[in-house]
Amino acid sequence: MLKYVLPFCLLLGYSALSDACELSMQAQHFPPRFIKAADNSWTGYNIELFQALAKELGCSSQFLETPWGRSMQLLASGELDAMSNVSYNEQRAQFAYFIGPHQQERVKLVTNLQPAPSKASLTDLMNSQHLIAAMQGIYYGADFEQALETQPAFRQRLIFVTLNQQKLALFLSGRVQYMLEDQINLQQLYLSDTLDQQQHPALFTLYENPVFFAFSKQRFNHLGQKTLEDAWQQLLAKGIQQELQQKYFAATPTGEN
Repeated sequence: MLKYVLPFCLLLGYSALSDACELSMQAQHFPPRFIKAADNSWTGYNIELFQALAKELGCSSQFLETPWGRSMQLLASGELDAMSNVSYNEQRAQFAYFIGPHQQERVKLVTNLQPAPSKASLTDLMNSQHLIAAMQGIYYGADFEQALETQPAFRQRLIFVTLNQQKLALFLSGRVQYMLEDQINLQQLYLSDTLDQQQHPALFTLYENPVFFAFSKQRFNHLGQKTLEDAWQQLLAKGIQQELQQKYFAATPTGEN
């Protein structure tokens, strides 16, 4: 009898997405959230959590290695189904459903200056003369956005990149003296000895907020947000998120530096 049961996704009209009900999500290699193997396969917390969510919807998943800013444009146009680690704001809510949150994000200011500055706040950063590497398209909070709008000199010292690897290369080469980095990613860089916690300390938390899966309204408008939220709740009830957090983050320090 099972062979006569249509997939959940088709019963809900998911064939509008693709004949095989395959959901696409943006990815970039950055352990432990995104891990790209030599054979181009993907693992990691965000990857496996999205695969589990797609499965609850009766779908498979694929991962597109596209820059963050470009991915946000594809999400808005409906050419990409989903993104992860997305902060909520009203502009994004116009074209995306927010499902989760799947994690708490803490953005740290990291420096390679020796000795490290004794004063550390957004105001101190604005008043310095050093360069700062940041990711294009990432939301760093209302205070940061206001500083960019009202302080032209501060904005000129921001170096925006499209890939995490570019940001890290600028920082390690000394071409920038600060970078903005999520705490979990930063701790992974410490654990892998890519960065040294004494030479590259985190000075303060610039912004803290929950992050979500963002699903394109262009792709899911015929189903609505409730279908996605129900699938997320089913995933939580099975303990899948908790298992993946234990798998990928149990050994990762999460406290303030």
